[in-house]
Amino acid sequence: MELILLTVIVSFTLYLVFISSEEKTIVLERISGLFLAAVSLLFLVSLISYSEGSPLSNFGGIIGYRISNFLVRHLGYILAGYICFLISATGFLTFTGRLKRNQVIELSAVLVALLTITLFLPFPFSGSLQFKISQVLTRYIGIAGKIIFSVTLLLITLFLIKFPSLKLKNNKPKIGKETAELKQYDENVEEKKQTLPPQQPKKVTLKPTPKPEQSDQSDNFLIEPAELIQILKPAEPFDSSESKQELEKNKLLIEEKLREYGIEGKVVGYYPGPVVTRYEYEPAPGIKLSKISTLADDIALRMRSNAIRIVAPLPNKGLVGFEIPNKHRKTVYLRALVEREEFFNLESPLGFALGVDTAGNPVYADLANMPHLLIAGSTGSGKSVCINTIITSIVFKNSPKKVRFIFIDPKRIELSLYEGIPHLLLPVVKDRKLAVEVLKKAVKWMDYRYKLFAREGAREIQSFNAKVSKNGNEPIPYIVIIIDEFADLIISTGREIEEPLARLAQMARAVGIHLVVATQRPSVDVITGTIKANFPVRIAFKVPSKVDSKTIIDEKGAEKLLGRGDMLFIPPGTSEPIRLHGPFISEAETHAISKLLTRAHLSQILKTYFSPSEETNLIEISETLIDENLHLPLIRRDEPGIEELEERAIDFLSDSLEIDPEEIKEKIDEIRENYYSKIPEMTEIPLEEVQEEEQLQEGEWDPMLEEAAKVVVLEGKASATLLQRKLKLGFARAARVIDQLEQIGVIGSQEGTKPRKVLVKLDDLERIFKNWKESS
Repeated sequence: MELILLTVIVSFTLYLVFISSEEKTIVLERISGLFLAAVSLLFLVSLISYSEGSPLSNFGGIIGYRISNFLVRHLGYILAGYICFLISATGFLTFTGRLKRNQVIELSAVLVALLTITLFLPFPFSGSLQFKISQVLTRYIGIAGKIIFSVTLLLITLFLIKFPSLKLKNNKPKIGKETAELKQYDENVEEKKQTLPPQQPKKVTLKPTPKPEQSDQSDNFLIEPAELIQILKPAEPFDSSESKQELEKNKLLIEEKLREYGIEGKVVGYYPGPVVTRYEYEPAPGIKLSKISTLADDIALRMRSNAIRIVAPLPNKGLVGFEIPNKHRKTVYLRALVEREEFFNLESPLGFALGVDTAGNPVYADLANMPHLLIAGSTGSGKSVCINTIITSIVFKNSPKKVRFIFIDPKRIELSLYEGIPHLLLPVVKDRKLAVEVLKKAVKWMDYRYKLFAREGAREIQSFNAKVSKNGNEPIPYIVIIIDEFADLIISTGREIEEPLARLAQMARAVGIHLVVATQRPSVDVITGTIKANFPVRIAFKVPSKVDSKTIIDEKGAEKLLGRGDMLFIPPGTSEPIRLHGPFISEAETHAISKLLTRAHLSQILKTYFSPSEETNLIEISETLIDENLHLPLIRRDEPGIEELEERAIDFLSDSLEIDPEEIKEKIDEIRENYYSKIPEMTEIPLEEVQEEEQLQEGEWDPMLEEAAKVVVLEGKASATLLQRKLKLGFARAARVIDQLEQIGVIGSQEGTKPRKVLVKLDDLERIFKNWKESS
């Protein structure tokens, strides 16, 4: 009676614990583990206190004595004791939630090793089971075969439990430890496994890059990729920060919340990534997707998160995706992606590391296939870091013979870090008017390349380079134009920049000219219909509102991103955005890579132009020039305080190279013109310096006044915007011309928001300007 009452009390207590928890599966698993640990611990104590023929003295009572007697007779003390310990340890680890597959394998391997050893031991260290196995082995393979079999089995088990003296080198990557923990709920297990977090990156052994037999300065810089990669922060192994218990809890919460709104279904899989975890939900038949999509805020409230994104449906799957941020975010470092074989196996020279998907799988992209890229996102969302990863990835794999850059940086900060690297085609463009001129020249360079292609009968840059290389001529490089803040250029240049940009976007792909345009202001007056039509591949980082998200990717979702590299990427040939997490590269790492490339290139230039003695340490001289910004006078002449820097550079080089200052001053002008090696297009179509608009004195008439009068008369209307578009004037000058047209009586005065009236006809203009010139 007392035993029954005790059983009822224990059962009732466990039942109360079970029904009070939302995670019933987890609680049942932990209670079972605790019960298993307790029972096996009792058996272990019984085995220790076992004495044959003395059941009353056994610490486990009559039941403990009988079980101990059975184990000793059939297994022996050693194997029986370890089995009790094994079951107890497994139950305890299950109860604490720390049970791992590797631990189970190692404990089981020890069990096999003890069984093998006890084959050679007498009773009571071994039991009847070992005796029968030993007899079978001796009968069929003899004493020698039994020994060989036992030693072989021991070696295998020792390897499994990672015995220190038998650790073998394994070049294959280790699978992430969370792979064994994730429970699969879908019937198609193999398909699900492909989306699990990836294997640890397989590092490649980088061989020194052979230096070509050419004297061009742009190729003398060559540095081994391994030396550049070593600058980056070491990659941390991928390890999901979310525990299995947390994943199971979120799974149950999603199902329970949807059930509250009358939506039946189940979560069939979850895939933890470094930043978010994607839960795949299979709704019951008859459930509308729109009903699930509207519950994002309600589920976010339940999950205590403010950035849940619902993907309904998931591409190529009949499921709904719930992307929920992890409690502990993990940073993805660029080195983790560029050390992989996949990166160095990219065939295109414009391939780059884009990031990892929501399951932690690496994603690489090819700018040549895009063929242009539009990036938008608010400040601090990761836009500039993304640009740096693109540049760094391309520089790692290519010499200036293959890829050249044009950087347009109106903010004068972000891309100026790369000033001096040999991959640049021009000094970093910081002036807005010069930016317009550079894009217009790029259009002419594009037309020039098309003529070269037509002459060679080539349709695109790969076939052209193959043909000219076969004939012994120099191949042409890819040109990547990166604009860091496009909105600022649109505002300041009055859309004068939009026309050459659109032409390049439409036609430049075949000749190897590609655009990367970034803006932190994704409004419709910046990302116009023309821009969107020519930039089908886009990246949206976190934006403030749904309107901004729709402007970039034509649908909402970017406002739910987490920032710091969290992005939505529209791949080439599709309109479905995928969520990625961009890799991180710090400003210090960017500066170190740029400095290494600039130092190598600058030392070659100093060697070419000044022919120093062999004892002169050009690397050390170049590093000093870079550290003190004294290399800028060798590159450009439009920086503030450049005259003072030039004088200091001359004095330093004169002392270091023991050369007359006047000779160095003459050489600096020549170096400045040739610091970045020119491509054939620049020789045929040089880039002229942009002249500042003529500053008129007060009371002077604008030289474009007569031309402007003809424009407004022919158009029948007058506005500063019209003159900007027709005569390519700046806004301030166009407004001044409008005022002067009013003074000479060509147009009327401003009447509120109404357009100005044109007061004369074309025939009257000659008379008006004749009288105006005589009077002035």
